[in-house]
Amino acid sequence: MIKRIVLTGGPGSGKTSVLEKIDQVFTAQGYKVIIIDETASYLINHGIKPFGEGAVDLVDFQELVMRMQLAKEEVFDRAVNMLPNENVIIVYDRGTIDNRAYINEQEFEEVLTRLNHVKNISELMNKYDLVINLVSREDFYTTENNKARSEDVTSALELGKKTLKVWLGHPKVKIILPKDELDDKIKEVLNEINKLLNLKQVKRQEKYLVDLTKSDIAYITNNSSCVNIEQVYLQSSEDVEKRIRKVQMGNSYTYYMSVYKTLADGTKVIVSEKQIDSKVYDSLMEFKDERYSPVHKKRYYFSYQGEYFYLDIFANDQELGILEINVSADEKVLIPDFVSVIDQVTNDNKYSNKSMALIKPAAKKELKHD
Repeated sequence: MIKRIVLTGGPGSGKTSVLEKIDQVFTAQGYKVIIIDETASYLINHGIKPFGEGAVDLVDFQELVMRMQLAKEEVFDRAVNMLPNENVIIVYDRGTIDNRAYINEQEFEEVLTRLNHVKNISELMNKYDLVINLVSREDFYTTENNKARSEDVTSALELGKKTLKVWLGHPKVKIILPKDELDDKIKEVLNEINKLLNLKQVKRQEKYLVDLTKSDIAYITNNSSCVNIEQVYLQSSEDVEKRIRKVQMGNSYTYYMSVYKTLADGTKVIVSEKQIDSKVYDSLMEFKDERYSPVHKKRYYFSYQGEYFYLDIFANDQELGILEINVSADEKVLIPDFVSVIDQVTNDNKYSNKSMALIKPAAKKELKHD
């Protein structure tokens, strides 16, 4: 078993202390722990920097960071396959997506273009099993333990917000809020890794119907990561649901196929889910179930008080949306104050994507007789 975890966050968020504890705790449990140090700091500490005297262009610097990061990841991926230990945890002090926080979207696309072997942002994101974002706090910020830091405290906190935003869209982002005691922050990180390693389903999904006309959509769009989704249902037996999905993030596309089965008690379980390429996606469109319209929606990923939400807004309905959140079994859901919720619809099949995609038969017109 190999698990790849990104530890990210703004400057001064406690990453160094957390990394040391991860190594100590999981090595003691018999795991081979490999920690990949931060690439940008390495380059800066060796004289290659995007600021000060002799600075390189910022976009050029991010290209260098990306090239070195990808090379390190490739080398260590190859190395772990040579190890006799089957239980390996690779922890990255920042991942490739962190680079998006330092440059704009057009510049990041330029970096990807220069790295012609990298397909898209989704490909980079999907390399990691878990992303843990440590939120910084003003009174904890210091430059003493990292000579590569040049930000003042205000810039550092703003950078932390940008760093979180660029990771929104990854399916498993855990946000660790500031704590008065660093030990409490460390314990929460260790708990999240334990959940990943033990593969425990400790979360439940809550779904809410949202009145978009009374919600602050401008605030959400300005503080979120957005993807465009096309979802198509394929022909299958009544107890099986087959669907394909095209996800657009920026200028890149990723394609998936999922199969679900409905059990006798009505529970729906996933049978398989895999990434496919565009040619397979196009060929599967021939098996589209004509009873269902394709679902076209924008999904906005955002965070609120340490929780990870996403809001679906459908192309054919600009008044109602669906808000979803995954929470622990005993955890109370805190709805963001900028979202106007109409009702909880978690178990209401009427608001499943498939039900909403069902083409309703046209009402028959009564014939008038003279």
